[in-house]
Amino acid sequence: MSVTLTASAKHYASKQAITGLVETLDPGSDCAVGDLVSLETAGARHDFAVIRRRWVCNANGVKLELTLDYPARSI
Repeated sequence: MSVTLTASAKHYASKQAITGLVETLDPGSDCAVGDLVSLETAGARHDFAVIRRRWVCNANGVKLELTLDYPARSI
């Protein structure tokens, strides 16, 4: 599984110096569009919304890609 970020999520994560942490999250394949993914670091909680699930198929196999957005909004 892999995590990608929207432009606004990348901007926020970069300002908070958490980009590497967010991009390596593994919330699992049960994660659905509309779910919140929260990263807690140094006493702060950073909420992202899952806005897309995509199955990427290639010669290496099949991988789930989750796209996270910020700010997290209700869908």
